[in-house]
Amino acid sequence: MSNIVPFQSIALFENTFRHQINKDSGKIEDRKFVFDKHFGDGPEDLPVDPDRYRLIWMPGCPHSNKAVITLRLLGLDKVISIGECGILRDPRGWVFSEDLGEVDPVLKIHYLDDAYIKGDPEFTGRSTVPAIADIKSGAVVQNEAWEIPKYLITDWERFHKENAPDLYPNALQEEIDGLTPVIKLVNAYACGFARNQESFDEGYKSYFKVLDQLEERLSRKRFLHGDFITLSDIHLFVALIRFHINYHLVFGVNKKRLEDYPNLWGYTRDLYQTEGFYEYTKLEKIKEHYQLSPHMRAKLGNVYGLLGVGPDNSKLLAPTGREKLSGNPKQKFVYKNSGNKHDDVNEEIRYLKEELINPIEKAGKATFQTDLERWAHIEEDTLKEIDKRLSGRRFLTGNEVTEADRLLYQTLLKHDYIYYYLYKLNFAKTYDYENIRRYEKDLDGIEAIVSSIDIEKEKEEAFNNLPDERNPYHLVFRGPEK
Repeated sequence: MSNIVPFQSIALFENTFRHQINKDSGKIEDRKFVFDKHFGDGPEDLPVDPDRYRLIWMPGCPHSNKAVITLRLLGLDKVISIGECGILRDPRGWVFSEDLGEVDPVLKIHYLDDAYIKGDPEFTGRSTVPAIADIKSGAVVQNEAWEIPKYLITDWERFHKENAPDLYPNALQEEIDGLTPVIKLVNAYACGFARNQESFDEGYKSYFKVLDQLEERLSRKRFLHGDFITLSDIHLFVALIRFHINYHLVFGVNKKRLEDYPNLWGYTRDLYQTEGFYEYTKLEKIKEHYQLSPHMRAKLGNVYGLLGVGPDNSKLLAPTGREKLSGNPKQKFVYKNSGNKHDDVNEEIRYLKEELINPIEKAGKATFQTDLERWAHIEEDTLKEIDKRLSGRRFLTGNEVTEADRLLYQTLLKHDYIYYYLYKLNFAKTYDYENIRRYEKDLDGIEAIVSSIDIEKEKEEAFNNLPDERNPYHLVFRGPEK
């Protein structure tokens, strides 16, 4: 779908949000969540089953953004797949315009609306994102935008990755829940969707009042609740990054820019530079979504489909200095301790096969982008955990070389010489990890380990065994040189 479509009248905006317009006040009210079951073990709950659900998001949407950030931070992409809608709605709703044939490769639908109708044949509202669909039935089963991140944290805990961040600590849950209504007031839509001056002015005043409060709060704390990132920070981040990119320009919340708030600006950059936030905050798509969506173009009078020439997003990568506010400046998360599961050789071999080799194999078989990204992230998580563990021990299970080390050594070489290129797993080379690099060097000095694999032969076979369509000239890459 092209981002530039013929300009339409304000009637398109009115029609898009007709179900949410209050006839008395004229305001556009919050959408009603129609699929609001919880995940759990009760007879009325949605079962917490791996590989059963697909989280559908759209990069422009703040609620979508926080759902995928939470899922990624927890490593739940191992058990919940991700589908991505295009950034523009057509008159019927969200379209899977980024996928081959504009069809979601798992749900096999063109419109997200079709999954809503499967969930409720009488559904007539506006299909929204994020939405969680049951892959078995193809039906949307959950779309509570503010609650999905919490469900991923609490209901799916047994599937969190090893040493996952604790985003909703027991000691802070009451404080986090108490702050949510305040964060909800960071609502530029009250201005952006205003249909009269009175509503606009009311929203404008409320918006900057809460920003001033948060600016003061963040003058004393690195994150909203102290030294570590929590669910509250995810909620606030997605609103602030959109204030920076779009809201200030096109929604008219222009009393100040985000950059004019020293603490909020540094805080947003601190989060943006964090794993999980960075890769799923697609700045250009966020910009294009708000400024080029047909219904928003009508509302904002963007007749010619023009994009603002700013802001300068390179500033988001500048150092923030906010670590000085923390008692633990090198660590942004508090982690759940998964216990020591890595002293037994057989258990370690099982771990490597399940958490490293299996995701690599699935990445190699991926036929669409979100699937490749999903398994690449799981491999990356595992390499980071192994690197962290090797900071405290010479080999995987201690000071003696085992069959687990042999298996890992072979896999690391294959990643650098083969998978990095053929499977497009180029997020890093294994020797980019300090402790893994030391570990590989130690193993390079052990003949029994080195002789267990002929990596050049393995590479030749991997390239030559590709089907003709994947390697039409039968070329073999000659590097890398360590």
